Amino acid sequence: MYQSQFRPIKSGRRLVAQQHSSHPRRNRNSIQNFLPFLKSLLRSNSLRSFALAFLASCMAGTALSSAATPSLSQISCGTKSLTGAQSKACSVYLTQAASSWTKVTLTSSNAALALPTTVTVPAGAKTGGFVVVASAVSKAASVTITGSSSGATKTDVITLYPAVTNTASLSKVSCGTLTLTGPTTKACSVYLSAAASSQVKVSLSSNNSSLQVPVSVTVPAGATTGGFALTAAAVSTTQTATLTASSNGVSKTDVLQLEGGSGSQPTAGYQVQLSWNAPNTTDTITGYRVYRAAGGTTSYQLLNSTLDGNTSFTDSGVQGGKSYDYQVTSVDSKGSESAPSNAALFTIP
Repeated sequence: MYQSQFRPIKSGRRLVAQQHSSHPRRNRNSIQNFLPFLKSLLRSNSLRSFALAFLASCMAGTALSSAATPSLSQISCGTKSLTGAQSKACSVYLTQAASSWTKVTLTSSNAALALPTTVTVPAGAKTGGFVVVASAVSKAASVTITGSSSGATKTDVITLYPAVTNTASLSKVSCGTLTLTGPTTKACSVYLSAAASSQVKVSLSSNNSSLQVPVSVTVPAGATTGGFALTAAAVSTTQTATLTASSNGVSKTDVLQLEGGSGSQPTAGYQVQLSWNAPNTTDTITGYRVYRAAGGTTSYQLLNSTLDGNTSFTDSGVQGGKSYDYQVTSVDSKGSESAPSNAALFTIP
């Protein structure tokens, strides 16, 4: 009995060994059974379609993720300086067209250059425009314009300069002669110390009614001289006349001698007596200016270089056989000159 009970143990050991040795055979059988299914699956159209769709999806995702986002690339006003008070068009630029409206924040480092707080680049565009306004400055100033958008910042530096002032000043007035025998006309000129950067007006006057000059002469921009003509009447006795030119607080004179006793009929034998009524106004009138032109013309010339407070005037610089038109204006305490009166015509026999 004892021996028969011991045998199953040995037989069990052999059974266990057989069970272990049978596992590889079952695995090989499983793989061999799966391979035909895998080969048929790879040959199927549905798998290929799925693989292509999956690949296309991956590529599209890669392209989308790699697309660059537009960013601020530049801010410019097209100039590095501005002179005097003026405005200037400027622009902001993106690296590529905006996919949607893109706002750019703007700032200025100096209040002398004003600009909007923001500028918007429209969808589909690469640039947006804005305007800066420069104020007048007394000395040069550097201003930085800053644009910011989506973490990107760009700058443009502009220097503001004071407006150019006209440094040219009156240096001389001359008629190129010391004596005149009337009746005659003579070309004269005013001279500046330098070329005018803009038009310069020079006021003219004479202290003798026998020497007539225009009210003013203008020196053109870029020039150093301006010309005008004076008219000297015949006089019975030798006289002196001072021609005065004034501009921007500077005055220059030229003294001329009017020779008498020769030429045509002396003007001392002819005079025109003028009188008029004071204007009806509440303004304080400080004086009057008398103008004369040859009959039938409109080239009026001032006869009295200083204001005359009287409502009458005597013109002794006329010639026989000629006619003259006269006009009078009034000047108030503020220096404002009125419109001229109606013309009065006088004919000298």
